[in-house]
Amino acid sequence: MPKPMIADLHCDTALRLLRGHRLERDRGHVSLDRLRSGGVGLQVFACWISPAFRRNRALDHAWSLVEAVKRETARHPARLQLVADGVSWRNCRRGRRIGVMLGIEGGHGLGTGTGSLEAFSRAGVRILTVTWNNSNAFACSAWRAAKSGRDTGLTALGRKLVADANRLGIVLDLSHSSEKTFWEVLRLSEKPVIASHSCAGFLQPHFRNLSDAQIKALAGSGGLLGINFYPGFLGERDGRCGLDRVADHFAYVRELAGAGCLALGSDFDGISRVPDGLDGPHKFPALLNELKARGFTARELRDVAGGNFLRLLGW
Repeated sequence: MPKPMIADLHCDTALRLLRGHRLERDRGHVSLDRLRSGGVGLQVFACWISPAFRRNRALDHAWSLVEAVKRETARHPARLQLVADGVSWRNCRRGRRIGVMLGIEGGHGLGTGTGSLEAFSRAGVRILTVTWNNSNAFACSAWRAAKSGRDTGLTALGRKLVADANRLGIVLDLSHSSEKTFWEVLRLSEKPVIASHSCAGFLQPHFRNLSDAQIKALAGSGGLLGINFYPGFLGERDGRCGLDRVADHFAYVRELAGAGCLALGSDFDGISRVPDGLDGPHKFPALLNELKARGFTARELRDVAGGNFLRLLGW
């Protein structure tokens, strides 16, 4: 079977790039050689904005991260290409380059409103994670709802954000969102949404994971769940978490809602620990082999690896 093209919906390498890291070095989870070795054709670089940055400072920091990713991409024109639409994606594939997609992690990175969203769209941003752990002017986060016992969902500005993102072709990402935020965005959005880096809450109860009802609704609306590789979200057995536990979550969601809603959402360079045997994108083929052993068909493997994400994007 030909190796499927892999798309990873979430890594946090952008901050490392801003701090001077270079992708030709293997000091983090993600590097050029590891991406190529793992068969990655499309990598989403999430620009995570610390909650310490507020309002215009958060906006400035978001732009700094976007520019850091774009500079690093430009340093490797034969190996990397920024992709933001079907035309750039097809050009990227013809040139056998790895596609770099930009995301913003945390709506507070937009500053004081939705006005900056159009400029980010023009710069190539295609994914917006509505919240990080902190709630913001748009929505309540899962962390805040869990800690306070109050889930306030979307604000009026958040409802405008949904409409503006739909209009601009920016995919809304509900990982980190509270349950009420999740359901309100799903109801309002005219386009499919994703949870780029979360896991199945049935297997590991955690406020960052999705319930069965959420997973089914996501699948039913054409959305995607990218399985996160953080052991704390996957669940550990006797103090360890291996590649097999990651496969457990894929297999569970497949049985619950079908393989058509599954994707990879590693969270590489954003997690402090990784599963045994899955310490970078070069190990993606090992995960796919485990899924094959679990009964995933060749078509399902292609879809999970990257086909489902391309379908959602319309590419």
